[in-house]
Amino acid sequence: MSARTHAAPAFGNPAHWAAGLPETGRAARHSPERITAGTEEAFHLRFLAQCAAPDAQMTTVGQALHLVDVVTGSAATLTLTEGRWEVREGGPVRLWERIECVLTAYDEAGRPEPETFTLHVYDGGQHLRHPRLPGLPLRRP
Repeated sequence: MSARTHAAPAFGNPAHWAAGLPETGRAARHSPERITAGTEEAFHLRFLAQCAAPDAQMTTVGQALHLVDVVTGSAATLTLTEGRWEVREGGPVRLWERIECVLTAYDEAGRPEPETFTLHVYDGGQHLRHPRLPGLPLRRP
């Protein structure tokens, strides 16, 4: 049982989720290090990635990065194959594809600093906004 009502449910064994993914993947447009590195920019990008895939949980097993969304039943695995990152995705939500879209938009906007973003809260929800990026909805607990 979760200690908090808004805590994400445990996703179990990442190998179980990876077993249901297609055997072949595609080249990833962005390296997972963009969101996993121990830098301030990666910390900011993890936040933006979480906005793009709000129910996804991330874990690393060996050199493979796993994204699992127990709410939608979606999963993605990124593995380093012959010097390039390959992504395999399954389920109704393409988790890494959503994150890649945010990373691409962030790069195209000139990699804006966190303080250039604003939070808009209104009856319809909460959105993180930047003048050169699409609005990102934030989930309410």
